[in-house]
Amino acid sequence: MFKRFIFSVKREEWLIFAFMLLIVALVNVNFSILRSMRNALVVADTGGSATFIPYFELFGTFPASILLTWVLSRLMRVCSFRLIFSMTMIFFLSFFLVFAYWIYPYREEIHGLLEAKLGFLFGFTRFKVVFTHWPDMVFYIMSELWKVALLSVIFWGFLNEKLSLEQAKRFYPPLLLGSSIGTMLAGPITVFSTSLFSWNLLSLSTQRWQHSLYMLTFFLVVCGLFTLVLFTALFKKLSLVPKLVSEVQPKEPFSKRLLSLSSSLRFLMKSRYLSSLLLIVVAEYICYALGELIFLETLKSKYPTPSEYCQYMGSLSFWMGICTAVSALFITPYLLQAYRWSRTIMLTPFLMIGITFAFFFVIYCGKVGLFPVGSSLTIAIILGSLHFCIGRAAKYTLFDAIKELSFIPLTQEAQMKGKLIIDGIGSRLGRGSSSLLSILLFLMMGGPGESAIFVGILAITFAAISIPAARFIGHEMEKTSEPVKA
Repeated sequence: MFKRFIFSVKREEWLIFAFMLLIVALVNVNFSILRSMRNALVVADTGGSATFIPYFELFGTFPASILLTWVLSRLMRVCSFRLIFSMTMIFFLSFFLVFAYWIYPYREEIHGLLEAKLGFLFGFTRFKVVFTHWPDMVFYIMSELWKVALLSVIFWGFLNEKLSLEQAKRFYPPLLLGSSIGTMLAGPITVFSTSLFSWNLLSLSTQRWQHSLYMLTFFLVVCGLFTLVLFTALFKKLSLVPKLVSEVQPKEPFSKRLLSLSSSLRFLMKSRYLSSLLLIVVAEYICYALGELIFLETLKSKYPTPSEYCQYMGSLSFWMGICTAVSALFITPYLLQAYRWSRTIMLTPFLMIGITFAFFFVIYCGKVGLFPVGSSLTIAIILGSLHFCIGRAAKYTLFDAIKELSFIPLTQEAQMKGKLIIDGIGSRLGRGSSSLLSILLFLMMGGPGESAIFVGILAITFAAISIPAARFIGHEMEKTSEPVKA
């Protein structure tokens, strides 16, 4: 049984699969490093707080994701996936270098110049955080868009265009192991780069956190350039090996001139199948983002400095990688091949409801005095860490595999337009919606601590909302092996 579910890749496909696996792993190495960095910058750096995250998401990441999707839709009409991937990679790596070596060290001077020129903007009390913490916000935006652009839209879009449903069902479950490999590798890298040992050994800066930024950025660039080399090799290999793509199910041809953000959105709204898939993605992100927000603020109570905070996030990345590996190697392949779609697709929303309820229940018990303050914080951090690790592991393996496989039966037009909206904007729409809800609750209740219980109720509610849509997608996938007429 193990061999059936794990070694489903044929011998002649091993080299191509190895390229794919390494690309997924390296993109996730950088994404996990960036997640730890941006959480430390936003929450634990001087004057930071998790209350900034909803503002950064709503006024930064959400509009930036729309702009990114629009740019990618334009590029896909005239450029190859290889050129788009290369340009996107170079753009992101250039920014992270500039941030670490120029923006962050001189942020006070740059901030002073901006305030002198645009001082009136800093007078908006409610939105002052957007302007006073703009370096953190820009880094947060770029960190969030890294995986959306390079992996979700470009890489998976490239594979969906090249592979048949039969190949995808064999490739995707073991391929998702790359997520866990990348996350596990990112953990030790982050822990080492932020440790006192690293600072004493190399001492790239007199400040520990600045030294950590330099070290982490170095690893980002190395992994990014290696990823670029691998994608170029994969692109050439798939172009030269027709037998790998000969089984691709015929797709209804359409003109790439019709591929635009507005036409894709109109197309999606007319399709119940794609609309249901979008609802699942948005609801899952809202549920997870609301829980993560309270967890990140709770974690600050125990790890108040950015280096300590980032180091703990690195440890979480390692354990999240372990959970993802178990799911990718055993759970996801078994569920996808042994159970019906209508059952498998329901597991993620029910899992999110369970772990989200447990975390917020402990928060509630601590507030009403059922646990001592110290014990309540410890238990909340443990359950929040489980929510962080298990929730993301399920998302990166079972949830993502089902989502990507749901695109395969679609016509080529539905496939490309659906991915542009669902992967390019859907996740950000979920984050943006959760941010708007968080901001409203913070303003009404006074902060994340005071509104935690209501945040938990909302998170569980959105997970429950996705259940009917998941059931519909599951039944549709069971009914047809022909292209779904979206």
